[in-house]
Amino acid sequence: MRMRQLRYFEAVAEELHFGRAAERLHIQQPPLSRQIQKLEEDLGVQLFDRTNRKVELTDAGKYFLEEAKGMLKNQSRARSTLQAMGDGNAGKLHVSFVYLVLSTAFPSIIADFIKKYPAVEVALHDETSFQQIESVSDGTRHIGFVTLNLVDLKDLSHIIVQRTMPRAAIPENHPLAVQKSVTLQDLSKIPYICSTDSHCRMRVKEMEKRFQNEGLELMLGMRYRRKHTGSVFVAAGLGWTITNEGSERILPQGITLRPIEADLPPFEVGMIWDPNRVTPLIQNFLDYYRDSIEDL
Repeated sequence: MRMRQLRYFEAVAEELHFGRAAERLHIQQPPLSRQIQKLEEDLGVQLFDRTNRKVELTDAGKYFLEEAKGMLKNQSRARSTLQAMGDGNAGKLHVSFVYLVLSTAFPSIIADFIKKYPAVEVALHDETSFQQIESVSDGTRHIGFVTLNLVDLKDLSHIIVQRTMPRAAIPENHPLAVQKSVTLQDLSKIPYICSTDSHCRMRVKEMEKRFQNEGLELMLGMRYRRKHTGSVFVAAGLGWTITNEGSERILPQGITLRPIEADLPPFEVGMIWDPNRVTPLIQNFLDYYRDSIEDL
């Protein structure tokens, strides 16, 4: 049984169509069918029920799909870790980040690191803080940049790379935009825009408590699924949202940021890593990033 066969099997099991699976794998259908038949012969079980009209997984196939996914993930993790080994001057480094960090020196530090280490391939992954905790813990990501306030870091190491105060992002043509700052009472009169991800749901609960403590109600407005689209709705005049100071350069035109007259905690972005998986390449990146933010 070869890893290639596992990838072929996964594609057919997910597509439930040999033609579509072949297109996805960029191969012809006959060799795909032969490899699946060879895999079934090697395992001694039938993985698919095939008819002229459809392809379905057998019970054995459903069980083996989970096993195959696990083996492919382990292979990917092992390859990723090995690529980061050696003297740390070459290899592949997986770095994940939250959108918030784009308003910091993160983009320029990444660019400078790539210039200093041209043989290192830096793969960037835009992920939520919760996704990063899991991916850094299981080794599929080497470094993460997360919002610290609402996540449990488990056994991961971290340093704070950004600490900024919250700001209300409001439409620039809204009457509140002429004020130097806004109160919770001001904000209670316009809809609060937020995504449906778990981090934002926790933030909504936190904001609702703060409004309730002032005898106010947080007016919930538009909810969205796709990342980073909330600011577009704010610019369109559909409500307000909360962001960090200094994020003007990553927001669309039509938005004004104003301080909030309330005792809100700062946003803290942390660089996280697994102390048990530090290779020379990972250490080079950690040292470079630390030195870079100290020079700012």
